[in-house]
Amino acid sequence: MSTCEQIAQYVARAEWGQLSWEARDKLRQHLLDAIGCALGALNAGPLAAIRAEERSVSCSGPCSLIRGGASSPERAAFYNGALIRYLDFMDAFIAKEEACHPSDNIGALLAAAEIEFI
Repeated sequence: MSTCEQIAQYVARAEWGQLSWEARDKLRQHLLDAIGCALGALNAGPLAAIRAEERSVSCSGPCSLIRGGASSPERAAFYNGALIRYLDFMDAFIAKEEACHPSDNIGALLAAAEIEFI
């Protein structure tokens, strides 16, 4: 079994009640931070260019784009991730034993949450 399949099995078995209160609180904080940063970046020049590119290719898919529309999983992950991290790019968040910012994966996770697996 691949690492990806092992992670998928873990996620499929996971339940909200298994998370500690501290983990739930951190999740809420990071999601609110990510959403706030995304909304604040909606009119930023680089994000307008990404949005224009998205419109120009007329890609469709099951995954929502922040500000409306839908696209393929990889394009939604890129666009939403760019929105989330644009204002926060140089955020020097450092957590013990962690290698990246907690919001680095939220764009991809939002896209993955909307994919229906057969």
